[in-house]
Amino acid sequence: MKEKRNQLYLPDDVVEQLELVSGQPIQAILDSNHLVIQKQAERSIRDLPSWIMFLATALSALIFFIIVSAQKIKQVPLTGDYSITAFLLTLGAGVGLLFFTIHFILNRANFLGDLKGRVFWRILPVVVASFAVIIVLGLLGFAWLLGQLFAGASFDQFTSTVLFAVMTYAVIVVFSQLAKSIKSSWLTSLFTVIMMSGVLIAMATNSSRRWWQVNLSFLGTQRARDSWQFNITLMLSALILIALVDYLFVALSQRYGKSWRLIVLRVLLTLLGLDLGAVGYFPNDASSHAIHTDMAGYLVYIIIALIVGVRWLLPNITKDFMITSYVIGGALVLLEIAFQVIHYLSLTAFEMSAFLLAFTWLVLLLNRLEALITPEKRVVYLQLED
Repeated sequence: MKEKRNQLYLPDDVVEQLELVSGQPIQAILDSNHLVIQKQAERSIRDLPSWIMFLATALSALIFFIIVSAQKIKQVPLTGDYSITAFLLTLGAGVGLLFFTIHFILNRANFLGDLKGRVFWRILPVVVASFAVIIVLGLLGFAWLLGQLFAGASFDQFTSTVLFAVMTYAVIVVFSQLAKSIKSSWLTSLFTVIMMSGVLIAMATNSSRRWWQVNLSFLGTQRARDSWQFNITLMLSALILIALVDYLFVALSQRYGKSWRLIVLRVLLTLLGLDLGAVGYFPNDASSHAIHTDMAGYLVYIIIALIVGVRWLLPNITKDFMITSYVIGGALVLLEIAFQVIHYLSLTAFEMSAFLLAFTWLVLLLNRLEALITPEKRVVYLQLED
């Protein structure tokens, strides 16, 4: 029996937008009650063979067993300085990061979309460094949880080797899958997560030292506990911001062409990233207090310049975003007056309020820039005919 054929007619403007030509095959995906029509199939996911993951896990477990045996540790603790999770944080995390990097490179076309490949190699070190931090932070949390659940637990050499191998394999699989699915649009979320989690962790670890009685910059000084976490957070966030700006403006130049407005906006955002990194690189200690204060002050000036100039620099700016920008800018000015002129706010209250407002506006700006390079979602009604 001959199969009945039906036709769907696409509007001319949709055909032009997708750059379709007569006779060109397109793909239709049936998902439950939804039919998705697209120009071409999704780029295939490239993956390493499973035996390579098993081999890497086995080699890691062998190294673990050799070290434990050489140290003559009969009972290996689950957590602690020389434990299963300590090896997982070093050896396991290193292997997991290696597989993340390999899969990320193999699937770079899915990450970039239609952007040029040269952008990827500039972003690669930043993304890998960011996920290295995420792996370490995640495993630190995992180790803490195991320590709470199994306080004082230890295992013989063979059992501990098996546990280490299972944990290492899980890390490899999780971050390999993550590397295959990551998109360039994740960079803004990555910037937000790294920045906020690093600052919050620094606040939590220094709660007993009453950091709020000094100022926010105390978290990066030698007097703070684990001050490197706060400073690394600022520097890593700065790198992500610079990479994100690079990616966004390459995409914007492809869509809108080169213009002095986009160049000025790009320069200001890049300077903001460099300045943020300098604030972390020069902590508020006695030896670098002056330059730290100057760099922090420049952050304020750059944010104000961005808020004032965004009306002329940002393409297709919406009235809602412009109003939001001016409200936040006005709030920053009022905070400055309350702190410097009438001395109502404490230094910590001023820094935290100004930081949250400026950071929120920056995320809104980055999201707005992403929206400019993302095709607008449209609903098209098609006619079905025999």
